[in-house]
Amino acid sequence: MKRIAICLLLSLLAACGSLGLQKPQVSLSNIEPGGSTLFEQNFTVTLRVANPNAIPLNASGIDFDLMLGGEKLGGGSSNQAIAIPSRGEGQVTLQVHTSLATWIRQLANWKQLPDGKLNYAIRGQLHSLNGFADLPFENKGEWQLPQR
Repeated sequence: MKRIAICLLLSLLAACGSLGLQKPQVSLSNIEPGGSTLFEQNFTVTLRVANPNAIPLNASGIDFDLMLGGEKLGGGSSNQAIAIPSRGEGQVTLQVHTSLATWIRQLANWKQLPDGKLNYAIRGQLHSLNGFADLPFENKGEWQLPQR
């Protein structure tokens, strides 16, 4: 029985490796402040997910960490199903919760930006991609702050 389980596990790993899926390109599309309390600030974060593969990508959820200006703003996760068409893109909207102290530090940093562009880094994974394993993603870019 133990040998059968090992053979099945090795077969599954070989099948996942032979999928040859490229990592999706995940970028920051928008950040909108939401409600806040004395201790917490909430944001609605919209991510753009681009699928470079010839097959659709279907995931059972996503989780990620978001860094803004070199400092972690927060993270988010969702068990909402995600479907991205082949060689297409879609958007995923998530809630991010951060401490009010982190938010105040971020605001101070943003006010010092001369051109209103903020560097970001995003790292996470799509869960149960096409019914198999999780697929990690990572991206860096610039986000233009909304005009005041």
